[in-house]
Amino acid sequence: MDKKWLIGAGLAVAAYIIFMFSTEGGFAANFIAYICLFVIAGQGWNLLGGYIGEISFGHAVFFGIGAYTVGLPIGYGYDLPLFMLVICGALLAGLFALILSYPLLRVQGFPFLVGTFGLGVVMHSIFVNNKALFATRGIFLKSYDKYLLYIIIIVATAAVILFVKWLTEQNIGLSFKAVRDVPIAAQMVGIDIYRTKATALVIGAILTGLSGGLYALYSSFVHPATTFETSISIFILLGPYIGGIGTVLGAAIGSVIVILFQEFSRSVVTISGGHHLLLGLLLVTVMMTSREGIYPGLRKLIMKRLKVKPINKN
Repeated sequence: MDKKWLIGAGLAVAAYIIFMFSTEGGFAANFIAYICLFVIAGQGWNLLGGYIGEISFGHAVFFGIGAYTVGLPIGYGYDLPLFMLVICGALLAGLFALILSYPLLRVQGFPFLVGTFGLGVVMHSIFVNNKALFATRGIFLKSYDKYLLYIIIIVATAAVILFVKWLTEQNIGLSFKAVRDVPIAAQMVGIDIYRTKATALVIGAILTGLSGGLYALYSSFVHPATTFETSISIFILLGPYIGGIGTVLGAAIGSVIVILFQEFSRSVVTISGGHHLLLGLLLVTVMMTSREGIYPGLRKLIMKRLKVKPINKN
C-alpha cells in the first residue's frame, strides 16, 4: 500500500481532532462522526457489492446485529464494557454472515438480491414485534465522553479504509475481482468461487456490524426502527454506487455525499419521504452522467485533461 494513504489517513484524523477541540465538539464534529459510521458500513458493503459484484439489500441486518449486541445486555441489566460489546457485535455479525453464506451464495444476481432483501424484512419484523427485544421502548445506553467517542469513530474509519485498501491489493482482493469479472477463468485457475464470495460477505458483515455497534454508542439508544430498517440498507449501498462502486475512495466519498444530501433534502423538502425521492434522483443523475460513479468519472476526466493514463482506480 502506498505510504500516501497512511499519511493521508493520519492527517485526516489529526485535522478532525484539532477541529473537534476547536469547536468544543459542536454540531459539525458530531455530524462528521455520524457520516463516518456510514463510511465504515459502505466499505463493508463494497467488498461484496463492489469487488464481488453481488448486490445486497440486507446489510441493515449486520448493522442491527452490531447495535443490538451492544444494547441488549444493557437492556437486561448487565453492566458490561460497551467497547468490548462493540467488538463482539462485529464478530457476531460476521458469524451470522458465515452461517447465511451457504444458502445465500448458492444463488447469484437477482435471486441473491431478493434473498438479502427478504432477510432484511424478516429480521426487521422479528425485532420490531418482539417485546423481549425491547421493540416498544428501545434501549437507552449511558452517554460516553463525546470527545473520546468521536476520536474512536474517526480512528476506526481511517483504520477500516486503510484495511480495505490493503486487503484489495492482496491475492484475496485480486480473487474478488476475478470472481466478479471472469468467474469461469477464475474457477479454471483454482479459485474457489463460493469461498471467495463468503470471505467478502463475512469481512463486509464484520465492518458493517462494527458500524452498527459504534452507532449504538453514538446515539446512546438502540431500537429496531433505527437499526434494522430497510432504509439503512439503502443508505449503505447508495454510497458506493454514487461515489464509485468497487473503489475504496469512491465508496467513502459516496457515503459522505449520501448523508450530506439526505440531511440537506430533509431540511428543504416538507413532503413525507420526499428526501428518499431526491436520493433516488441523485443516483439516477450520477448513473446517467458517469456509470462508474463520481470518483472514477472525475478521476478519468482529470487524467484525460492531464493526458495521464490512470494506473489504479482505487
